[in-house]
Amino acid sequence: MKLSSVLDFPFYIFSFKDVSRSFTHQWVRYRIAAHVQQSLRFVKVDTEIEGGKPWFVIPPSVLKQGAETIVKYVRTQLEMGRMYRELLKKGIPPEDARFILPMGVKTHISSVMNAEELLHVIDQRACFDAQWEIRSAAYALLAGLYSISPRIFKHAGPYCMSEKTCRGKSKGSCYKLAEKLTRKMFEKGEELRDLLKDSDKDEYVGIDLTGELGYIVSRDVKEKVARLLGFPLELDYRVELYVRKL
Repeated sequence: MKLSSVLDFPFYIFSFKDVSRSFTHQWVRYRIAAHVQQSLRFVKVDTEIEGGKPWFVIPPSVLKQGAETIVKYVRTQLEMGRMYRELLKKGIPPEDARFILPMGVKTHISSVMNAEELLHVIDQRACFDAQWEIRSAAYALLAGLYSISPRIFKHAGPYCMSEKTCRGKSKGSCYKLAEKLTRKMFEKGEELRDLLKDSDKDEYVGIDLTGELGYIVSRDVKEKVARLLGFPLELDYRVELYVRKL
């Protein structure tokens, strides 16, 4: 059934929030779809730190390096944000001032895709060779899609699982990790199905996937970063999934 044109008919609308521009540059390469993305030409990015929430993504690989590396990274982002605001004050239009913003600036994007294209996306992006941010998105999508259409997505996953063929550079060495994470997303999808059964029409139900797909920074590192910066900052890379009952 996977290769059947029947899968061209069911379609799904979904959004990603607080992802990087690096992520969206990859995401819009899927053309059997429609995308609507926040425009940095017309929207002025708020580059102030409000409530300790950064306006840029901090990759887990940076977070794992410890407080000193995190602080250097954050200060660099803040300087670019300060320069962005200065350019706007000088009358530089947002479409030109945005050139100084980092690839990690947070944005949001909404897409609509059919089932066949989504299976293809998961094949590619759930692979452990995929970039970490889009890989997390692919696995979160898998959980959400399985909660809605388990018969279609019950065999979905990276190529090593969906086609039993490794197309990555690791030559199958990460298969067990991919299998474990894929099975976990099916379990999370089942949890969502149960929540959806008990929910009302148009209600959103959600689950936290940070433990599986995100990264939590230790309290000691958070406190040290806050001391060095002079203010607290949300450092955890959180992944949360919400599905609307129709």
